[in-house]
Amino acid sequence: MTPLFRKFLGMHWIIFAIMALLLAAGVYSIYAAVHFRDGEHAALAMKWREQINWILIGTVAYFGAALVDYKWVRWGALIMYVGSLAMVAAVFKFGVEVNEQKIGLQLPGLGTFQPAQLAVASTILLMAVVLGEAHKIFPWMRHYMVRFLVSSAIFGLPFLLMLKQGDLGSAMVIVPVAVVMLIVGNIPFRCLIAAALIGLIVIPPVYFFGLKDHQRKRIDVTLDLLQGKEVNIKKEGYALTNILIAVGSAGWPGKGTDLKDLAPNSKNMLQLGLIPQVTAHNDFIFVVVAETFGFRGAAALLAAFLFLLLMCLSVAFFARDALGRLIVTGVIALLLAHIFEHAGMNIGLLPITGLPMPFISYGGTFLVMNLFLMGLLQSVWVHRNKMLEEEAARRPAMTPRMAPALA
Repeated sequence: MTPLFRKFLGMHWIIFAIMALLLAAGVYSIYAAVHFRDGEHAALAMKWREQINWILIGTVAYFGAALVDYKWVRWGALIMYVGSLAMVAAVFKFGVEVNEQKIGLQLPGLGTFQPAQLAVASTILLMAVVLGEAHKIFPWMRHYMVRFLVSSAIFGLPFLLMLKQGDLGSAMVIVPVAVVMLIVGNIPFRCLIAAALIGLIVIPPVYFFGLKDHQRKRIDVTLDLLQGKEVNIKKEGYALTNILIAVGSAGWPGKGTDLKDLAPNSKNMLQLGLIPQVTAHNDFIFVVVAETFGFRGAAALLAAFLFLLLMCLSVAFFARDALGRLIVTGVIALLLAHIFEHAGMNIGLLPITGLPMPFISYGGTFLVMNLFLMGLLQSVWVHRNKMLEEEAARRPAMTPRMAPALA
């Protein structure tokens, strides 16, 4: 048996199976969101097929990352990080709009690429190297304060660039990821508390001077609804009010994908065009799941995500070193942040930030990055016993003369 085939057989197939089910559910959910489109939105009707193509591309990245030892991150993370920051900075001059936000780059033959997704992934990898490996190479990195400051700078650069671009969703996601990795990286809580206090001081100026008008209105509308205040449902409260009606009116079974399945006097908010049509298949995919498949469909989806996260958490416990453990916890934190914020904004608990749901929402860059990171997680599992195998290979083979002495 070749080593590569042994690695393939040793993958965590439960995680792979759950992920495959989520990807299939995502394709079906996208189909439910777009299959009836016509007129000016007719081009959206085939988005579910495009998602299948992105899954195939992402699968190559997944198995490539899973079967190669994740130790390459020691040398590749910095290059990946610098390159991603350069692309994020290039958006200011060469960027194209994605859902009315200038956050993408047009790549020949590949369409629109969102470098923020690559920046988040590279931030996870570089922080894992700094917190888990750098002190072994550079003696001056042994003090926790140095590692904390360097990690904060690694997190802060992409965060500020995303905030400057108005990509509030990606900026919000990277914060809990950094916090979780700092905790797992043995940074004392007093440092984290100090950073949290600084963050609380920075929030008011960011809210009043860093956010655009429509972003502030989204936050205000969400807070007003949570407090029971009246909002203008024809203007700033239009989208949030409609998605809440769609989720609340679906009931236990949902409304199905066909208008013929609707109960008498029942309306499908999605097919009436009251859910944002251009972003229903990515930013509001949880609304589509809830309205189409009902409470049981939404609950089953969240239960599948919970099971996936628990299985991923088990990989962190079996990681062979701090680097692997930090990579896994960073990936878990990223998935959990996306799931929590996406579902929260789709049921009115959090402001609408245009954040996709992993494996379910449509999106080429986001999907490929997710599969790549899940491949790295698999690599941590596949190579968890490599040190023991190398140690066993270095031991001298037992000869017949040694056996009686050992007995």
